[in-house]
Amino acid sequence: MKPSLRRSGSFALAAALLLPAGHTAAQQQTGLSRYVDPLIGTGNDDQGDTVPGPTRPAGSIHPSPQTLVGSNAGYDKAAPISGFAQLHTQGSGGRTTYGTFLISPQTGAPVFDEATHLSPKADERLAADAYGVTLTRYGIRAEVTPAPFAALYRFTYPSGAPATMVFDVTRKIRGELASAGADVAIDPSTGRIAARVRAKTYWNPAEVDIWMVAQLDRKPTAWGIRSGAKNLPGATSAATPADTQLAAWWQFDAGDKPVMMKVAVSFTSAQRAAELLAEDIPGWDFAAVRRDTAAAWDRELSRATIDGVGDADKRRFYTALYHSAVQPRDRTRDQPVQDRASPHWDDYYTLWDTYHTAIPLMTLLRPDAYRGNVASIVRTFERYGAAHTAFIAGRNYHVGQGGDEVDNVLGEGLIRGVTGIDWPRAAAVLLHNALEERRPRYLIDGWFAVGDRSPEPDNQRAKSGSSTPAFALNDFYAGKLAAAAGQGDLATMLAARSRNWRNVWNADAQSDGYRGFIMPRYPDGRFQDIDPKLGWDGKTYNNVGFYEGTAWVYSYTMLHDLPAMVEAMGGRDRFVERLRHALDANLVDITNEPSFATPWLFSDVGRPDLASYWADRIFRRFTPDAYPGDEDNGAMSSHYVFNRLGLFPKLTTDLFYLHAPHQPLGTITPQGGKPFRVVARNWGPERIYIASATLNGRPLTTPFLRQADIVAGGELRLVLSDKPTRWAMAR
Repeated sequence: MKPSLRRSGSFALAAALLLPAGHTAAQQQTGLSRYVDPLIGTGNDDQGDTVPGPTRPAGSIHPSPQTLVGSNAGYDKAAPISGFAQLHTQGSGGRTTYGTFLISPQTGAPVFDEATHLSPKADERLAADAYGVTLTRYGIRAEVTPAPFAALYRFTYPSGAPATMVFDVTRKIRGELASAGADVAIDPSTGRIAARVRAKTYWNPAEVDIWMVAQLDRKPTAWGIRSGAKNLPGATSAATPADTQLAAWWQFDAGDKPVMMKVAVSFTSAQRAAELLAEDIPGWDFAAVRRDTAAAWDRELSRATIDGVGDADKRRFYTALYHSAVQPRDRTRDQPVQDRASPHWDDYYTLWDTYHTAIPLMTLLRPDAYRGNVASIVRTFERYGAAHTAFIAGRNYHVGQGGDEVDNVLGEGLIRGVTGIDWPRAAAVLLHNALEERRPRYLIDGWFAVGDRSPEPDNQRAKSGSSTPAFALNDFYAGKLAAAAGQGDLATMLAARSRNWRNVWNADAQSDGYRGFIMPRYPDGRFQDIDPKLGWDGKTYNNVGFYEGTAWVYSYTMLHDLPAMVEAMGGRDRFVERLRHALDANLVDITNEPSFATPWLFSDVGRPDLASYWADRIFRRFTPDAYPGDEDNGAMSSHYVFNRLGLFPKLTTDLFYLHAPHQPLGTITPQGGKPFRVVARNWGPERIYIASATLNGRPLTTPFLRQADIVAGGELRLVLSDKPTRWAMAR
């Protein structure tokens, strides 16, 4: 987005009030979306941090109820509700983001302090296409259904008290004041309100303007504004400086019919919010918008299906598949008119999380979405001179979690054969990162040192022990794109540099009788003397030398250089012994991103039986109602989808690991591809090992499957066993 093209202030708000509304209709559809249960994962960091409200696949707006306690998504199922916010992020840990533009339906005089207008709830209904609840304090039934950029609300008010609605412009998750300035305008003659907040203290520290336009289906009978501590009855516009609350309200005659209100949100201007409102929901047909939303999810969920298990399993699977397609968000239409031909995808929280599973799943099931994301990343780079690991609310954020994970996201698509992408143009992003963005010491000495500062301004999280292997992996992917762009010399240099992880491999470090670990290293070349078990263990957040990990964790992360990693640990037999010990002793947090692939490494050394055993152990960590940690914007849900189907992405290759699936039949129908069936006729919950396999009738003797084989369609037929077998085992 070009800030110079944005409209702001009262002029833009007034212009937005004048744009008209219209009418729409839709076909009734039913399908797989009926299995989605958005309540799954709505617990805290240890359960998912997902959003209970509905959205479209990659939808920009995400209306959802708010509570003042609970997860980073702003919701606790046991807590009273304060209202409904229009923007949310899914499964992000750390600092909260969004919860923007709270709408609070009330009766009587308007109440602005969230803590004093909380309402208990009853008859809460959650679905992929709509959300409904009764606010028992007021006797109001509130329902909402989303379009891509707008949402339609339906409020059924009780008789006998003034019907009131409050708009809190300046708050975020948990009711915190999060404004660097705001303004609002009410047009009583048309029943329209427009507002802007310059949001601050979001997960991305950049301040960003966000606009809202709401249209009522009737004229208000009273209205006013709350500016700071001042109540201004009858006022129609106001602006507040930073750190000052701004809210608006109106009352109306509810009568005998439900009150309808539609809302759109834009990151471009108030005028664009009004245009999106008219484009997405021109009429007032709640059922039609809901049918369109259900149909969109039915199409999305049909790309991967399971059969032969009960509704509880389908509920869990299709909800995970639903969560995997929520973010990143497609905001292509929310741009100045001259930019709308270019894809614009937003809200990466962050690529450090999603490149492990969510991106491979996207390349397989939704290649059009992947192509759009790549084009958006390339355009971001060409416009701003950088495309960083976090891109949130239209702003880059160079997070110091690992390396430059944009490289991994683009490299995976190239290796997996996604077509329709200008790879030489995309290569410029990775080559810039490889030659400019890597930390200076890494470029000169070949490692990220203890004490080197990441570019993240508020929390120096990059660490020698985790960032050096991450940069080496980035170099591997950058080398692949350099080769695709015809830059052979750079490709050769980067391939050599991808072995830089060896610069932080301390062959003398020991733990539990095993020798050789990735260890942080000082600028003078000395290794930091720390216990290889020290750091993140899934419970203790201790980033000593590593980001969310330990020496045990990061010593298994050289996915692009596996033979050398196995050799550094003493060869195949010692590697198997050591990995079994690491997993048995809980030295590896198998549900945190750095270790997502670690249990499947058994297959790389000829022990797919052990990979199947641990795939099943991990699968059981996903409970019927929760994820085993932050959902992380599709990372954890994609993990579940792959695990359930019997596949797992083998990063840096075009392969998927194979393990026993968790149902008799899974069908993958990639966008633009043919159906591919994974059949296990003798499936049972305890049959977790593969005894034999055929691919399209031909014996399969390796525990891998190519992405091209899946996209081409066909059938993988498995015979399973409840005991370990020698299938695909190294002799």
